[in-house]
Order: sequence, then structure tokens, then C-alpha cells
Amino acid sequence: MPTTALQLVHRAVAPPLSRLLRPTVTGCERMPATGGVLLAANHVSNLDNYVLSAVCPRPVAYLGKRELARGVFGLFNTAMGMIPVDRGSGDLSALERIADRLAAGDVIAVFPEGTRSPTGELFRFRSGLARIAHLAGTPVMPVGLRGTATVWPRGRRPIPRRPARGALEVHFGELVDPPAAPGGRARRQWTEALRARVGALSRQPLADRFAPVAHNSSTVQRWRHEDRDG
Repeated sequence: MPTTALQLVHRAVAPPLSRLLRPTVTGCERMPATGGVLLAANHVSNLDNYVLSAVCPRPVAYLGKRELARGVFGLFNTAMGMIPVDRGSGDLSALERIADRLAAGDVIAVFPEGTRSPTGELFRFRSGLARIAHLAGTPVMPVGLRGTATVWPRGRRPIPRRPARGALEVHFGELVDPPAAPGGRARRQWTEALRARVGALSRQPLADRFAPVAHNSSTVQRWRHEDRDG
């Protein structure tokens, strides 16, 4: 189950943050009351993880580069459930840790595109998503986020005013069983079917390519090679 600290932060921060952002939310009743769940969401803004954490009925942990865990703002990020990940670690230990937390009953959000979309399209998903789901054996819930880029545009500071009511939207989809196999054609088909669900929820056009990620990690390079081969 989630740590007591994360539960307390969620109870204290999520309601006022949700009231501030005033998003429209659908499908949250689909969230299981207990057990691990992997959320797979589109990613267009730095606001995505905050609005998702604010409206999810259960505390949510999510992945973030270790640089975002530094300083006062970093303390807020980690308190809100961010799991710092080292770029360039060169192994799969991060995936295994996430799978262990899911198996223990946590809810963890992943942005499978690997970065914020630079064009507004929904890019192809990275193979790590299927690997985590397979290792943990937990269901995956597609999530579509809309409007966050208008409040916090990519590469810019957030707009310094409260969003209009309903300007932000979070749509939780039907649960998807994890892939039966971690690799090959079945994994790629499973990943593409999940991406189509996220695209329907986010109403983004689907890009027939991976998003560019400025990254030299050997692990990421290996995932890229496997993505092409899958």
C-alpha cells in the first residue's frame, strides 16, 4: 500500500489543488479501491502530473528525472509522489522497483511517450510500459489529459491565472489487462492498442514515430532498439 506520508500529502494537497484547477473529470469510478494500478497518460505539459495527482481518488506516485527532486520545488515533487529516476543508469533496476511497488498495491503513473509532446500529437509509446505491466501483473488504466498545455505550455512558464472551470480535463478509461508476454510482436500490439485508447481519451492525433528524447542512457538506447524490432 502507499506510504503513510504519501497518503497524508494526498489528503492534504489534492482537494485544494483540485479546487484551484477546477478540472472536468470522468471515469474516476473505474479506479479499483485497492491493489496496484498502472496509469498510462499522454504528456503535453509539466502540469500533467499535478492535475492527475489532484483528481485521482487514490494517491499516485509517478516517474520524474532526478533533477526535479532538487531544492524546495523538488521537496514538493517528491512529497507529491515523484519517484526520482537517474538518467544514464544503464540498467533495468528502476523498472523492477516500480513493478515491486505496483505488486505491493501502489498506483503509479507513467507517461509512455518518454517526454512532453513537442507537436501536440500522441507519439508512440516506449517499451518500458509493457515491461512494467508484465513484471507487476497489474492492470493498466489509460488516461487522457486535455487543456494542460494551455495553462502550462511546453518550454514556458505557467500562465499566472486560475484556469477557467472545465478548461482542464482528465478522462480515466477502462482497465486493460497486462500483456501476457514482455516482448516481441504481442508486446508491440498491446502497446499500440493501449495508445489508441489514450488517444481516444485525449483526442490527440497519433504520430507514427517516437518522440525525440535528449538522452544518452544505454537503457533507453536499448529500449529504442527493442521498440524498432518489436
